[in-house]
Amino acid sequence: MSIKNQVPRIVLVDDDELMLKSLYRHFNISMEGADILTFSSPKQFIESLDTLTSIDILVSDYLMPAINGVELINIVRRRYPQVLTVLLTGDTTGKVLCKSSISATFIVAKPFRREEFDDVITAFYRLCELPLSESIKQALNETFIQNELPILLSRIEDIDLDFHKLEAMLEQEVLIQAKLFHLCNSAYVGLSTKQYSLSTAIKTLGVDLVSAIIVSACYHNMVAARYNIVNCEQLSDINFRKVKLLKELVQKRRDSSVDTERIVFIQSLLFLGELGSEIVQLITENQCHSPGGCYTEKLHMALYTATLIGYESAITDELYALIEALETGTSDSNTTTLLLLTDTITNKEVNQGVIDMFCDQKGLDWLELFYELRSKYFS
Repeated sequence: MSIKNQVPRIVLVDDDELMLKSLYRHFNISMEGADILTFSSPKQFIESLDTLTSIDILVSDYLMPAINGVELINIVRRRYPQVLTVLLTGDTTGKVLCKSSISATFIVAKPFRREEFDDVITAFYRLCELPLSESIKQALNETFIQNELPILLSRIEDIDLDFHKLEAMLEQEVLIQAKLFHLCNSAYVGLSTKQYSLSTAIKTLGVDLVSAIIVSACYHNMVAARYNIVNCEQLSDINFRKVKLLKELVQKRRDSSVDTERIVFIQSLLFLGELGSEIVQLITENQCHSPGGCYTEKLHMALYTATLIGYESAITDELYALIEALETGTSDSNTTTLLLLTDTITNKEVNQGVIDMFCDQKGLDWLELFYELRSKYFS
């Protein structure tokens, strides 16, 4: 994917003049030709908002007089929903991070290291590359980004997939519990007796699957609140089956290069693209006629949304790797191959293309396992 000749407008807000100068120098060197504006107070910046037609990257300190960085980011996000936001903070306690993770795309500790802004710059250029129309971006922004993410969802990445922390999070989440019990007692799991203990449900499904279910349920609810997508429940069910298949495939392959928890979480995030595709069909009233083109667009929407929401670079890098693999027809990562193989399972033409491109003779043994699991979960 080639980088567009895009000149970004960068806004830096910090009441520390030395920090402001340091940030300016870094972006001036790293993004040569960028339009960089600096403000020593949030009030000064807000007073200038009406004169700015666009902002691509906003970097703000957290602790400032009158208005803190999170409040400032929320103000800017309402006007410029596509802006990449960076929060600088010297306080990386859980309280600050919990508040910040809902609003900021990136959180950078002070004093910052130059490499920490590399992810910001990479994200900007990647978003520039995505061939999504403004109407599609706006729909995704209004659905997933301008609405504050539920606290529950924003904390998923912070619990390190710990059983006890996850159980404590879900004690008051009645709707999520109902979903877990439904799945725990379904034919997918095959328990001999019905279970209605939260602890048992989490242990039975596994922490990584429960996390994936929470992600899917939160996004499903956000879309359902805005759009009348009649097959939303069906899409959610399909996504869960993909997640379950992928987890079983990875575990039976015993591939040490693949992180089971991470790959399952990424598969759950691809549900973003699935919902995005449904939204696009509603707002454009156009049906996609090319299976390959539809699937690539789905990946574009998943990457766009996950980036602006603020998922860590390790997650968005993998989403980007999926797009690159399809474009180049090559992949050196088993994680990428397994994700493409599983996520395209309901798109027969694309799925066969993935098998032809990435599953060579060395993979025949586990490819047979894939066919077996495909029959099990998608008969």
